[in-house]
Amino acid sequence: MAGRMTESDFFQNLDSPVPKGLENRLNRLVKKRKAGWPMAYLLGKKEFWSLEFKVNRWVFIPRPETELVVEKVLSLPLPEKPRILDVGTGSGNIAIALAKELPSARVIASDLSKRALKIARENARKNQVKNVEFVQSNLLYFFLKSNLLFDLIVSNPPYVAEKEWKKLDRPVRDFEPKRALVAGPSGLEIIEKLIKQAWFCLKPGGYLVMEIGATQEKTVLELFSSGWGQMEILPDYSGLPRVFSARKD
Repeated sequence: MAGRMTESDFFQNLDSPVPKGLENRLNRLVKKRKAGWPMAYLLGKKEFWSLEFKVNRWVFIPRPETELVVEKVLSLPLPEKPRILDVGTGSGNIAIALAKELPSARVIASDLSKRALKIARENARKNQVKNVEFVQSNLLYFFLKSNLLFDLIVSNPPYVAEKEWKKLDRPVRDFEPKRALVAGPSGLEIIEKLIKQAWFCLKPGGYLVMEIGATQEKTVLELFSSGWGQMEILPDYSGLPRVFSARKD
């Protein structure tokens, strides 16, 4: 056992000395944890929707409240073979969870970051989903040019304001990718662009579902123009506004 030990190995060798390589690795992990590194980055994985996802510092760590986005999508009256776009896919957690639940769907996962897309592709293989494609795009620009239309656009976009960045917990502020969290001075810059672009990429009757900040409910509602209907905001496990959905009429 050169530097690695499974749980089974551990219990079968309780009386044996810990291999030096494993001891050194453990000490390095302990030092990083004491320095504030998130546990998911140290382990290199995070569970989401009962699936395991590889994560590193190039992608935002999936949160339990984002599972509410998946739940909302699955409650919608989508076509039998929906075309779905996940914008800013990161580790691919939303896209892959939906692909698992909707095997007849065609899911496209997009991200501006090539490194994030590489991780998302690995997670698709890891979770054995084949109905997901990956596209590099700055928000919806690629799809606006290609004239692709979707039954559903889903996203967990950056929604933190620049001034709020320094107030975040240290593990988030110091280790997770700022670009995946901070949208700009108000925190609504990306959401506003997403709403405007989604109108041109959704089929009539298509849905936009996205995660929002806990204090953004009223302002997000004001960003929607006429032509949108069935607007709904769902609370997270703490009762705070978290998941916004709207239908293109």
